Parts: sequence; C-alpha cells; structure tokens
Amino acid sequence: MKKKTFIFAALLLFSLLLGGCEYFEDKHGVKPVDPPFFTISDESTGGVVYLLGTMHVAENGVEYPEEIYRAIDECSIVAVEVDLIALDKNTAKLNEAMKLLECKSGTTADILGSDYEAIKRFFSEKGIYIASYNRYIPALWSAQLSNKIAFDCGYYSENGTDRAVIRYAMENGKEIFEFESVYEQYKMNSEESEALQAFALLDSVNTPYEEQLSAMRELYRAWSEGDISALEAMLEGSEIPDELSEDFDDYYAAMYTDRQRKMAERISEWLSEGKKVFVAVGAMHLVAAPDILDFLE
Repeated sequence: MKKKTFIFAALLLFSLLLGGCEYFEDKHGVKPVDPPFFTISDESTGGVVYLLGTMHVAENGVEYPEEIYRAIDECSIVAVEVDLIALDKNTAKLNEAMKLLECKSGTTADILGSDYEAIKRFFSEKGIYIASYNRYIPALWSAQLSNKIAFDCGYYSENGTDRAVIRYAMENGKEIFEFESVYEQYKMNSEESEALQAFALLDSVNTPYEEQLSAMRELYRAWSEGDISALEAMLEGSEIPDELSEDFDDYYAAMYTDRQRKMAERISEWLSEGKKVFVAVGAMHLVAAPDILDFLE
C-alpha cells in the first residue's frame, strides 16, 4: 500500500479545499457511470443500508444510475463524510479549519529543505504555484497537485458523487448525517508526519506527469465501472523508505482503518435499530483493507 494511496488522500483533502467551483459546459452528452454500490440488510430488524462508493470529482455530463436515486427515496437519512454543500456556504468554518494545515513552525521550504526549489519550479511550470501556500504543510501542496491532475483529465468537483447525492437528498427533504467534520479531516492531514508528507509530494513531482494523468484516468475508469479489483490494485505503488514505514502505518490507520471502523460501527447501529439509511463515502473506503464491508462482516 504505497504511492497511489497518497493520491487518494490528497483527493479527499482537495475536494474540501478547492471543490465546488469547477464546472464547464458539457459538449459531449451524457456519460453513464456504474460505481460500487451495495445493499446491506438485517433481516431480524428490517434495517437496510445502501452503501455507495463515491468519487469526489467527475466528468461533465455524468449520469448516476436510477437505482441510486430510488434508494435515496426509500431512506430518511443520507450519510456522507462531510456535507460539502453546507461547507460551501460557511467560509468562516472552512477558514478556521485551514489553520490546522499551517506549518507548526517556519514555512514549507523549511520542511522540504533542498527539494523546495525543484518542487516550486514544478508547480510554477504547471501554473499552480501560490505564494501564500508557503505557510502550509506539504499535504496542502499535494492537494493542489491532485486538483490540477483531475482538472487536466476533465474531472470537476462540482460533478462529484458527494455533491450529487447531497443535492438530491436536500431537494427531497432527507436528513443529512456527517460521519466527520471538516475540522476532523484537516486535523487528520495535519497530524501526518512532515517527513512522510515531503516524501509523498516529492515522489509525485518526480513521477512523469503523463503517468499521473493516466493513473487518475484509471482510477476514474475503475470507479465508474465498479471495478473493485482495479481499485484494490491502485493501492499498490512505489516502496516507502524503511525509515518512513512506521509513519506510513500510522497514516494508513488514520486515513483508512480507523475511519472505516467508525463508519461501520454507525452503520451497524442503524441496522440494529431497523432504520433505512443511504451512505455515500469515498470508494476507497470500500476497498482499503480492512474496509467498511470487512468490519461489517
């Protein structure tokens, strides 16, 4: 579980930092997708949970299956990682959470050391260097790069599954439940070791850009076709240095294992209470072992 994992982490982060403002007129018609979608039931209570694996970005013209909307219609509660629509309207809350991503001391250059100038040059060449980001941790820079990669592939946060689900739920009077707060998500990223953040950012910068675009397109293809095996394979990548192995294990536990256990516990409660709930969370939470389904089983 190596390099590609950092891409997914950054996707999680940038969807909150930079989402909600990217959208271009669709000129290529409707593009149906068939993302990972499961039904979990408890026969003894009648409880049912629909579990959808989301992508935080998508093409223009994306069309989600009707069965997803029918499932939402059945439920009184729609659960998501964070209510991005509400967050869009609460700039003060987002700005406060952003403070968690500021360097604890010094600047980004102090963390990146001799690699800083090369990374800055790469970001400048891609047109994504922002001087004010010098006070933020490398994870934010990785988020900015992931956003650029998605953008160049033609995937936009405004079309992301999370937003589509939340919009439909709001229009139909459903209760929105958040598994986490934006504060919790940013805190998780801020607590990742600086050495691991620096390694991940430099590793991405040193990877040929076309290769990164191809990886993003493959991620989107696998998600859009519900190809679980391909999503699992994307968690494998380049080796983590031995000296960062423990840091990586801590990161993986915080990013995936601990969160997935928490989500599964809540889902289990809803099932035992006989409720019908629609759950939409990042697709990798359904494949990064032990995933949500593993905990439920």
